[in-house]
Amino acid sequence: MNTPQHPQQNPQDPQHQHNWQQQQQQPHQQQPPHQYQQQGFGQTGPQPGFPPPGYPPQGPAQTGPGQQGQQVRQGPQFQQGQPGYHPYGPQPPKKNRTGLVVGIVIAVVVLAVGGVGATFLLDYLDEPGGGPGEQPIAECDLSADLRSQAHVSSFRLIEKPPEGEGLKRWNCQWNQTEGKDGRDPRNLSFYIYDFSRLHADPERNVEQAENSYDEFKSFANGLAGKPVDGLGDEAMLIIEPTPRDSIDVKLIAREDKVVWNITYSGRDNGFFGDSAMPLADAEAVVRKTAEELVAKQ
Repeated sequence: MNTPQHPQQNPQDPQHQHNWQQQQQQPHQQQPPHQYQQQGFGQTGPQPGFPPPGYPPQGPAQTGPGQQGQQVRQGPQFQQGQPGYHPYGPQPPKKNRTGLVVGIVIAVVVLAVGGVGATFLLDYLDEPGGGPGEQPIAECDLSADLRSQAHVSSFRLIEKPPEGEGLKRWNCQWNQTEGKDGRDPRNLSFYIYDFSRLHADPERNVEQAENSYDEFKSFANGLAGKPVDGLGDEAMLIIEPTPRDSIDVKLIAREDKVVWNITYSGRDNGFFGDSAMPLADAEAVVRKTAEELVAKQ
């Protein structure tokens, strides 16, 4: 009878129980490390034959020890060199701001044009002049009709002669009153020279007045001037050179021993620019002014 090579151990055998307990108490052998580990666990790189197909899995970013706070993005869509790659992941598409830039440019142009237009409008609506002035003296006073025609109502006495003998000279000026005489600037001024008390001999005083009148005429050499008939003993109208957007008209008159030097100037206010006032209107004002002044003698 053959004896079995591996006799069956009785589980109730004390020796069998002792061997089984020793096996349970022995520590388990450490399994060899995986040949492919995720970055961050101390592995220097993938081993040959790894990673297996389909690894690393697609999905949310993973983190590991030594990478706290830093995302490790997986997947081919984040691989460098491919379209859409960005070190911080896919970025939203850039917005087209052409419309915004064009809108800003248009707004700036509109504001600039509006500012220029507002400046023109304010200049056009602005009314020149000041206060009502002072009460005119008799030698410088003018009729209400003439003041209305000349668009002046504010009087100032610039110079008044002293009392006593000698030459008497007045400098009278009529300006505009704001809000009363319109938007077109106007100014009427005149000098009065009275030689009647310069000398005791009346003939010498007349001669002195004639010399003064000739001196005023000499300033008109080369200028547009013409004699004015029916006004005192002699009179001349002179058009003085001025900028093209204004006009000055001067009238010199003499009656016996008194000489008047009258100047009327102004321009017409326009929206885009000023222009000279009509020459006929200026000539009419200076002539009427001379007529009223001569009539006082």
